[in-house]
Amino acid sequence: MRRDDRDRQNWMVPATMMESKQNGHANAPQADGATGADAALKALAGGSPRTPSAEDEAYPISIRADGTWTYHGSPIGRLAMVKLFATVLRRDASGDYWLITPAERGRIQVEDAPFVAVGLTGAGAGRDQALTFTTNLEAEVTAGPDHPIHVVTDPATGEPRPYIRVKGPAATPLDARINRAIFYDLVERAEPGDAGEIGVWSQGVFFPLGRVEGD
Repeated sequence: MRRDDRDRQNWMVPATMMESKQNGHANAPQADGATGADAALKALAGGSPRTPSAEDEAYPISIRADGTWTYHGSPIGRLAMVKLFATVLRRDASGDYWLITPAERGRIQVEDAPFVAVGLTGAGAGRDQALTFTTNLEAEVTAGPDHPIHVVTDPATGEPRPYIRVKGPAATPLDARINRAIFYDLVERAEPGDAGEIGVWSQGVFFPLGRVEGD
């Protein structure tokens, strides 16, 4: 078997495994009406923090800070495969990230956020404005009550690190890091807020981006 064929086969193994488990079991209702993945997540989050097993820790998938998903340290080149993995990505109460199917679960390493916001379109103005972000996985999300923008300060550099919640509850969100170019676009759209803040409106919500220091 040629190396290219072996590499292609290796990339297909985890996706085929996950896809078959999804197709066979993911929509099967449990006793409480939850899907298998929901039930697994409940078991994961229930009670005291769960100590991962050796099998959990053996998952060879990670997500780099630039949004690149890797398998055994090498980038996963097929977007369709990454999208498949993203459908079963969950986060627990301690902040760890997991790939969960009805049959198994594995903890993965995420350097920053699991997604990156790489595109931005706006409609309307002021309080009526709607800001829609596109992620590196081609998902679209409009900032608003269910998809807030928040900015944290990098403790090492003091630079702002902006994010938007793509999915998941407030307690365990799956965020997209807003890349630098898109953040600059947001700043260009910013309006004055309270107490020296500037920010942007989207779907009737004002999202602070930072403070304007006085002279």
